[in-house]
Amino acid sequence: MNARRRGGALIAMCASTLTLSPASARADTRTEVGVLAAIVMGSHFGSDNPLPVRGLVPGGALEIERHAGFVALHLEGIPSVTAATGTTGPFGRTSASLALLNATLSFDLDPRRRFRIGTGAQIVDLSNTNGSNGDRDSVRVTTPIYTAGTSLPLGRGAVDIDLNVDPNLRGMLHIATADGGGRPDKYEAGAEIDYRAAYRWQRGNVTYRAGVRGLSYHTRNTRNGELVDRNVGAGLTFDVRYVLGAR
Repeated sequence: MNARRRGGALIAMCASTLTLSPASARADTRTEVGVLAAIVMGSHFGSDNPLPVRGLVPGGALEIERHAGFVALHLEGIPSVTAATGTTGPFGRTSASLALLNATLSFDLDPRRRFRIGTGAQIVDLSNTNGSNGDRDSVRVTTPIYTAGTSLPLGRGAVDIDLNVDPNLRGMLHIATADGGGRPDKYEAGAEIDYRAAYRWQRGNVTYRAGVRGLSYHTRNTRNGELVDRNVGAGLTFDVRYVLGAR
């Protein structure tokens, strides 16, 4: 089974587990639908790229979270966001683009829902255009996610802290050259850490979160140890979710 099928199977398992869970009959079932906005300062280093991409990038994500008793399924999709260098080469500016989908299933560990653990899958699409030689690198990575978090009451709201770890990133980097040809693919492996902290409060049927989020993503060529991708960033986030069907 390839990486993409493994990721699809994990997402399907998450959805079916939540649907069939006895907890869905409990009185605290609800669905939250919303958007997340972010301003992130980060950097990207790509294989064979002499000009690392750094910059301040706005981004956004669509979110759906389904709670059923002590179980929660969270889906988060980030459309493609792009950052470019300030200098221009013979083939234009060097740029990097990122898009991803996270699907996690988490379980509360205590009746007050202060601690939780979970698992899921992540699909990442990365691409890089080299302004110096016109090469375009692209890779899709599917990986399992392991997550842990806590929610601690504060004032009229709560502080949510979450950590996602992807310990086994694996993909194949495709390199297309400016002349329409290509170079040998590079097999890459690495790990990712995604961490966030936010203050949450609710007004009526709307939940708000304001906080910070960071990401560290590193992969190397499995054949010679060469650094293939390095993405590091952190920034401010704000998300708004509308609560549906709470009972």
